[in-house]
Amino acid sequence: MSDVSLQIYAAAVCALAGAAGGVLYECVSVFRFFVKNKIAGAAADVVYFILFALVFVWVRAYFCIPAFRIYMLAFAALGFLLYRKSLHRILAFFARRLYNKYRSGSKKAKSGPSLGNEG
Repeated sequence: MSDVSLQIYAAAVCALAGAAGGVLYECVSVFRFFVKNKIAGAAADVVYFILFALVFVWVRAYFCIPAFRIYMLAFAALGFLLYRKSLHRILAFFARRLYNKYRSGSKKAKSGPSLGNEG
């Protein structure tokens, strides 16, 4: 592979690794939603950055990408931003729909069965 094609390949792989980091951040976001403690939230962020660094190093090793360059970090950040601006919104939309269905079902269950004698 030529030097330019290797750099394009590395950029694409780093962007995909950044998107994978976005998926990993969704797990941290769920944890932060349920745990309102600021110290636990900060600890979750630290764990996220450590895990993302490990994923990034593993991706570099698995795909045999040469030494780290600054553009790799930039493309990983770009992949993360693309995830947050696109797929995250799609998943949030479906999560809201699921939540609303759950809430409407639980309200019907709390109000009891309707006997048809209202009118």
